[in-house]
Amino acid sequence: MKRIPFVLLGLSLPLAVLLSACSNSDDGSPSVTAGSPSTTSEGASITVGALLPLTGDLASYGETSQVALDDAVAALQADGNRVSLLVKDTATDPAKALEGLTSLNEQGVKFVIGPYASSEVRAVKDFADKNGIILISPLSTATSLAVPDDNVLRFTPDDEQEGIAVANLAYSDGIRTIVPITRDDEGNKSLQSSMKPAFEALGGSVAPLITYPAGTEDFTDTVRDLDEGVSAASAQGGPVGVYLTAFGEVTKLFGAAAGKSELQSVKWYGSDSVALSKGLIVDQTAAAFAVKADYPNPILGLREADSALWKPVVDRLTQRLGRTPDAFALAAYDALVVGVKGLQDTTEGEGAPGLRKAIVDAARDYTGLTGPTELNDAGDRSLGNYDFWAVCEGETGYDWVRVATYTAGADGSAGEAKRETGC
Repeated sequence: MKRIPFVLLGLSLPLAVLLSACSNSDDGSPSVTAGSPSTTSEGASITVGALLPLTGDLASYGETSQVALDDAVAALQADGNRVSLLVKDTATDPAKALEGLTSLNEQGVKFVIGPYASSEVRAVKDFADKNGIILISPLSTATSLAVPDDNVLRFTPDDEQEGIAVANLAYSDGIRTIVPITRDDEGNKSLQSSMKPAFEALGGSVAPLITYPAGTEDFTDTVRDLDEGVSAASAQGGPVGVYLTAFGEVTKLFGAAAGKSELQSVKWYGSDSVALSKGLIVDQTAAAFAVKADYPNPILGLREADSALWKPVVDRLTQRLGRTPDAFALAAYDALVVGVKGLQDTTEGEGAPGLRKAIVDAARDYTGLTGPTELNDAGDRSLGNYDFWAVCEGETGYDWVRVATYTAGADGSAGEAKRETGC
């Protein structure tokens, strides 16, 4: 199977420029100074904040997004403008996300990229609304956060679209019963709530939901419950699949599930918060289980027609990361460019409503690394196309390979899922 990487659109700048763009802020957080896509009015300085999960369960995505933002900043710098980026580590923790946003607000920042987990967005949303701060999350998908006219924008489709994509792929694979299991948080449970009616509408059935608390270390009891659920579903007849919505703890769960013949004999399906993550391919036991389980994970799909534009950039990012950058990093890149354009188009005194409108307008007219960035009425990305990635074993170890795609209907309705060659 040909490995198809996620990629960036941008300038082919020397790696040394990217590395020299970073510095440390006064509190130790990374700070980058760069230029905007077009010259700011009278050379005015623009400050953008970023709430990234540099540690914690989503650290893999925080790492790639930091590299992508560094790349975007270096490209912006070449245009001669002054834009500073202040980064705070949320540690994938709602309380720390709020702490970081509070700090950014004290520094006068009114536009922020992030946070990433829906639980983090929920924790900071009220503060952002009350203090006139516009947020663009590259990863949050919880349908409950799709609120028109608030200060939260999201550059990825919401859970409803992802749930439909997973349901369609599983059903096209011949699965007729799904046993669902989820981390007990808003975003992951929302994915399950979106998948269930979509799968049932196709003619399938969904077993009772199994949950485990965030922060779980020992998955012995969870795996036992899942094993019993799969056995009961199999006894009813028809092909059975498992739908797991998780974060980085998937490695521990797979470690506990390894050796369970019933769990290794069914197909597993995953979620966007695991796709292309580093942790799963470096844990040998978990990676081996993922290979046996098939385990395709959806993430925002990119247009291969743009490959001539983004290949030079993704090669540079891959060199820095040692792995393929994920689509959330590319969405963060687009968020920075669109947000800066919105800031430039906002006049003094318009406040958060004016900035939100300017960003939405800029997104409508912009085609970036992740394709068209037009937002819907709730401020979420309108495009609902997905690539599915699974762990495969190669000559030099485990790696992520694209194994399926999902293309939404033109009117946003259910589309078509297609399998590719696979591992």
